[in-house]
Amino acid sequence: MHVMRPQMDKAHSSRCLDSTKRKIIYVCFGRLTDKMAQDWYVDCLIENGMTVEYWDIVALVRKEHSERGALYPGYLHVFRSIGEVEKALQHPENKDAFYVMLITYVAQFMQIFRLLSKYDCRMLYFAWGAMPQDPAYKWRKIFAWLSSPYMCAKEIVNRSKALALRRLKLVKPFEITFVAGDALLAANSYSAKVVPINYFDYDHYVNVRDKGNARLVSGQYAVFLDINLPYHTDLEFCGYSKIDPVDYYHSLNRFFGLLEQQYGIRVVIAAHPRADYDSTAFEGRQIFRLVTAELVRDAEFVLSHTSTAISYAVLNAKPLVFIYTDAMATAYQQTFIREMQGYADYLDAPIYNIDAARDAHQVFPKPVNQERYERYKYDYLTSRQSEDTPTHEIVLREIQSYSIVACASH
Repeated sequence: MHVMRPQMDKAHSSRCLDSTKRKIIYVCFGRLTDKMAQDWYVDCLIENGMTVEYWDIVALVRKEHSERGALYPGYLHVFRSIGEVEKALQHPENKDAFYVMLITYVAQFMQIFRLLSKYDCRMLYFAWGAMPQDPAYKWRKIFAWLSSPYMCAKEIVNRSKALALRRLKLVKPFEITFVAGDALLAANSYSAKVVPINYFDYDHYVNVRDKGNARLVSGQYAVFLDINLPYHTDLEFCGYSKIDPVDYYHSLNRFFGLLEQQYGIRVVIAAHPRADYDSTAFEGRQIFRLVTAELVRDAEFVLSHTSTAISYAVLNAKPLVFIYTDAMATAYQQTFIREMQGYADYLDAPIYNIDAARDAHQVFPKPVNQERYERYKYDYLTSRQSEDTPTHEIVLREIQSYSIVACASH
C-alpha cells in the first residue's frame, strides 16, 4: 500500500489538474454571434484551454430567426426540442460541466431550469445589464396587470410557481453568480457564491482607454447609439408592437440634420450589433459596428434611446441626450419612454421628443452631473472590489478554484 500511495497521489493530482479545465456549456435563447462570443468570454475560455459548447435553445421558446454576425463553429449545438436537451444532459462528458445560463429565471425558461436541476447540473449566472428604473414605472406595470384579470392571474401564477419551485428545491441554486454593480448584489441571494465583476462595457471601456487607439472619426461629432428599433428580434418575443421604419428613420434623419446644421458637427451611428444597414438608412452618415467604446470616447456628446451602451457615455463623462419620436411615444409610452425618463432622471440628463423640435436650439445637451455618473458606475457597471481586474480573469479564477476544491473534496 505504501509503495502505491505516491502513484495514487500523482494520478489524483493529474485528475485535479484536468478538472480545472472542465467543460463550459452556454445555454442561450439567442443566436451565437461574434459579439456574444466576445462579451460572454466564449473566445477567452477557448483561448485558455477550456472545452466550450454553446447550446442554442431558440426553437424551444421563440420563433426561428437569423442575426447579423452569426457564427457556426463546431462547438455550436442547436436544439429543436426539450427531449434533445435532456438527451445531451445524459452524456457522461457533460456530467461535470458548468452550465452558464444566458437565460433569466422567468416563466418561459422554468422548464429548462427544472431539467438542469433534475440532472444536478452546476449552473453559473451573470447578473448584469441592469439600468435605473423609476419606482413609479414599476407600480404602473403592477396596475396594468391588475387592470386585466387574465394578465393579473397569469403573472400571479408565474411568480408563485417560480418561487415555489425554488422553495421546494426543484430548481437548484446557482453555484456562482457573477454580479456587476451594487444595485444587483442584494437581489441575487439564490446562489452558493456571489462574485463581484464588471459589466462587459466597463472592460471594453478600460481596454480602449488604455490602448489609446487612433480616432475613427475626424473632427467634431455626436454619436447615436442605435438599437435597431423597428427590426429588433426581441420586440415580438417581449410582446411589444412594431413601429413603421420609414417614419422612424425619417424622424431621426431630420433631427440629425438640424443638429449638424446648427452646431457644425457630424452625427455618426454606432449600429446595433444585430442591425444590417445599407448607407441609405441614415442618409449616407457613417455607420460603425462593434466599436461603440471608441466612438463614444471621442464624441462631443451622445444621443440614445434605451441602450445599455449609455455606460460608455457615463464612463467617458460625455453629455447624454435621450431622444424619442412621436411614433415611439404612441407605441411605447408605458414601456420604452418610461424607461428612458427613468434613465434621464437618474443621470440628470435631458429627454426630448425630436418630432416636436423645429430647430436644434430646442434640443441641447446639459453639462454632465459627475455625482450622478459616478453613482451609475458603481450601481450598474462595476464595484470597488472588481474595477481593477478584468472580468475574464475573475471568471477564470473562480472556475478553476471551484474545480480544485471540488476535486480535493473527492
